Amino acid sequence: MRDYLLMIYPIALLVLIFAKAKRTGSKTVSSDFISIGQSKMIQASACIAIILHHITQNVTVYGSSYKGPVTMLNYIGIFFTALFFFFSGYGLITSLLTKSDYLDGFLPKRLPTVLIPFWFINTLGLILNVCVYGAHRTFSSALSDIFGLTLINSNGWFIVEIAILYLLFYIIFRLIKNKDIALIVMCAATVIVILHCMGAGHDLPGNKAHWFKGEWWYNSTAVFIFGMLFARFKNRLTVIMNKYYRILLPVFSVLTVVSTFICIFAVIRYGYYDTTRDQIITLLIQSIGCLIFTVFVLLLNMRITIGNKALNYLSSISVELFLIHGYFVNRIFGEVRMNDFLRYAVVIVCSVASTAVIAPPVHFIKDKTIYALSRLKLGKTYNDTIEGRLIRDRHEKRVALIRKVSIAVLGAGIITYIIIAFRGTIFAKSEYKQEMADLVNANVGDEVYWGHFECDHGKIGKERLRFIVIEKTTDSAVLLCKYGIDGSSFNRKHESVSWENSDIRAYINSPEYIGSFSMYELGAMERFEGDYITLLTVQEAANAFDSDRERQLLLTPAAESAGVNVNSMSKANMWDMKGYRSSWWWLMPKQVEKSVTAPIVTVDGEIREAEKEINRPGGAIRPVIRIQLKQQSD
Repeated sequence: MRDYLLMIYPIALLVLIFAKAKRTGSKTVSSDFISIGQSKMIQASACIAIILHHITQNVTVYGSSYKGPVTMLNYIGIFFTALFFFFSGYGLITSLLTKSDYLDGFLPKRLPTVLIPFWFINTLGLILNVCVYGAHRTFSSALSDIFGLTLINSNGWFIVEIAILYLLFYIIFRLIKNKDIALIVMCAATVIVILHCMGAGHDLPGNKAHWFKGEWWYNSTAVFIFGMLFARFKNRLTVIMNKYYRILLPVFSVLTVVSTFICIFAVIRYGYYDTTRDQIITLLIQSIGCLIFTVFVLLLNMRITIGNKALNYLSSISVELFLIHGYFVNRIFGEVRMNDFLRYAVVIVCSVASTAVIAPPVHFIKDKTIYALSRLKLGKTYNDTIEGRLIRDRHEKRVALIRKVSIAVLGAGIITYIIIAFRGTIFAKSEYKQEMADLVNANVGDEVYWGHFECDHGKIGKERLRFIVIEKTTDSAVLLCKYGIDGSSFNRKHESVSWENSDIRAYINSPEYIGSFSMYELGAMERFEGDYITLLTVQEAANAFDSDRERQLLLTPAAESAGVNVNSMSKANMWDMKGYRSSWWWLMPKQVEKSVTAPIVTVDGEIREAEKEINRPGGAIRPVIRIQLKQQSD
């Protein structure tokens, strides 16, 4: 019963949203439909919902401890973040289409609006960490914290991402005069941001967050694209939505409920911490869920105009409230023992009260900054004489030339990016010839290159894979990947399974892995028991290394950031103080044997034949491939 009392908070939020709301006629679109005022109040409502979401994550330990119906809030925070993305994208295109000089003052107005509160609250967070919690900061690390290069406030991720999207918007629409073409390019750029974030993995445990680390950076960003497109085609879409309103509202009501449960299932069943395939499935499902929820909110706003004094006030401080509440959820009250019902009340009251105190100085600094920047003379004015017109014409020609050069540089940059990102495909044949020549001349124990894989998200494109030659004859060679390049459970379900039917066997022979090799490389690879890629057997792992120390495995940065296990407390590392982080990795059991455990190599390089349950996540993957050498001389 006590857990059900927690539902008072989401119910209270609904009361806050719809108090004094006005309803229009059954066939009439509200005159305030997604107006600036309505947009701000919807975002304020979403901000409070996000606070409830974060508190729920705390009290339910991210859904692992059931606390009644309120537990659902643990999973649906992305729906409310999606509304922020929608109105950001919608606001950009709407202003661009309705204000002729919008881009002229865009950066001086838009960036301070989000960056001043961000920097101000980061400074307060730094003071809190240093003065109250005794954290040590160098001058450079303090500046990094204040300006958000590292995120002491993990909620600051949204500010960083939206600022990046603002900059992309400004650059693209400045360089490309055709607004529709620019919009297409902007949508493509947003997709690239999503893909980059998806590939960046997750942060290691700690008190700071880093850019693009975590699924929250991208699992609702697609709605930003929807916001821009909705603004571009608003009139036509509004007519359609109004015409079929009686059908669309119940349909999207049901779809919102259904998609909510499907999103919850996707996060639990697939999630973002295992394979790329699981990431893509979860992202697609959650993106669709966010779009459905956003359309549902738009349909409601077509007929219902929300607004009251409390909501109006919260809309004026929503950015500051969004940024500051995380300190109360985690840093200040995160480890404090208290009743769950009381925790919700304490965090909400403290967050709103502190925001009410800091918002006035933040707004003052922000307004003064915008005013000062707007006073800067960014261009020249010319009198209406013949000489003035000649000067103006020369200036416009220079601007046009600069624009053409900028577009050329941008195009060259894109081409360079494509060449670097896809160099493994573009130079596949010449690369293969060099790899084969090196392998023919290599001895057991030498290192060679073969294929490409995403090993370091900080670099463009996939990196070349480095292998160790562990066996070699005149006709073939067996190669073992030098590093752990990925991670997975041996099998998803905890059930007795053989290597032949295991999930890990299917995964390392999936298109994602096979696609790491060019058509030339794949043509030279031998199949072993039908597979291009395998793992070492227990016997092979024993024979391939002279000592346990040599058997220890290092991970690639991409594997480590994706959550593959690392252990800096290995006893071997403690003794020799090398300071590196080793990982345990899966071996291949005998083909026909079924078991609920699988053999591994431990972080200390020891072989254990029944150490790990097969559904244990985070085991490192160290691929083994076999290459035919005789064809080189054919």
